[in-house]
Amino acid sequence: LIKSGCHVTDIGLSPSPYVYFANTHGKFDCGCNITASHNSKEYNGFKLMTKNAHAVFGDELQKIYQIIKKGEFMEGEGKLAHANFLDEYFKKLKSIFLDAKPLKVVIDTGNGIAGATYPTILKKFGHEVTELYTELDGTFPNHQPDPIVEKNLTDLKSKVLEVGADVGLAFDGDGDRVGIINEKGEFVDADKALMLLSKDVLSRHPNKSIVFTVSNSQVLFDLIKEWGGSPIMCEVGHSYVENTMNKNNAILGGEQSGHFFLPEDYFPYDDALVAGLRILKIMNDSSKTISEMINNFPKTYAVPEIRPKCPDSVKFEIIKKISSHFKDKYPAITIDGIRLDFGNGGWSGIRASNTSPRISITMEAKNEDELEGIKDIVLGHLKTYNEINWE
Repeated sequence: LIKSGCHVTDIGLSPSPYVYFANTHGKFDCGCNITASHNSKEYNGFKLMTKNAHAVFGDELQKIYQIIKKGEFMEGEGKLAHANFLDEYFKKLKSIFLDAKPLKVVIDTGNGIAGATYPTILKKFGHEVTELYTELDGTFPNHQPDPIVEKNLTDLKSKVLEVGADVGLAFDGDGDRVGIINEKGEFVDADKALMLLSKDVLSRHPNKSIVFTVSNSQVLFDLIKEWGGSPIMCEVGHSYVENTMNKNNAILGGEQSGHFFLPEDYFPYDDALVAGLRILKIMNDSSKTISEMINNFPKTYAVPEIRPKCPDSVKFEIIKKISSHFKDKYPAITIDGIRLDFGNGGWSGIRASNTSPRISITMEAKNEDELEGIKDIVLGHLKTYNEINWE
């Protein structure tokens, strides 16, 4: 970068939201975090952003790819500097959540980079924090740093019950996704978290837009309308959520993977620590526990996201074939793979993963019998493709 003429500021080991903050607060032209995100140690990559932490994605990435292929790099004499924005980051968070009352919190960062900063910040807010796997270790010896896969949160559930915590918070490898465990040691999926956040923010900003993805619950869509908001569905991926939010001046955004965007009094990018602090604020403002608040939402039945392997070279073609098979049989949304509407609140989403050689399948219904029927229809067809590996 320096040899191409860029003036580079190194901010050290960094959760992605901290890089976003430094990029925005420091008024940089662009930024990069080197991270595998929630993926395992075999992976690595770059999270790229332009001004105001706008995510580089889609066609913009293809332009970069063409520059790489052609070797069209500039030359110059850049400079290297070092900086730390953690004090400014905490001051910004404190300005939003100043009146937070102390809670008992267990935090599991899965040996990812969030362990270097998030527990310290929570303690600065006065919370009684129990740390779990906050030591930095890129081999991830205890569990995969993916907080929406429930099996990764087994130890967090146990620790919440052991210490009698009000809540457990789990973060992914680069600290931009959060999973929640309630006071009973139960997993709170991202749909339920978005319901909590939506009801809260719409109480202050009625009639505003809320963005979520084709993999989120139909109940979320219905409740946002019931609470006076405008629900908008987009493709899966934090870059797509961010872009759709900007276009619609949305007050909240999120997706099934645990990315949450809360621009109220903050910036319009995803920050898992801000999401966690907002959940704690909602708990502070309510006389109810998380489980009690969630019990007020309609009951649904869903299967955990199914992610069979499918080579990157064919996965998009397979999705086209699957969409072609189903699109005339059921009402469908095709902005990202296909989302099938089976009626009575039952639906299924089938799409290619953005981050790995896999197919993503989500399903939801209002009762177990209807869910089993959807599974039979969807999985019955998908298992006819030899390219999809279910092992």
